[in-house]
Amino acid sequence: MKFSTNAKCDGCKAAILKGVQEKFPNAQWDLDLDSADKVLEVHGLPEDAETAAKVEAAIAETGFKGSWQRQPGY
Repeated sequence: MKFSTNAKCDGCKAAILKGVQEKFPNAQWDLDLDSADKVLEVHGLPEDAETAAKVEAAIAETGFKGSWQRQPGY
């Protein structure tokens, strides 16, 4: 599952990753600051609207924005 974020720097990345890892400790997270959409990618969570909403809420709690890059079929 991938999310576009408004992260800008390593400090932003660290804050977002800490926040989502606290909420979903069993998932694997990566945030690519070099991509145009500053993509946060997660493995180990179900790819559905309910989970995406929970991840977006966790990102929002860190003070940043994240929006699910919905794949075809969802």
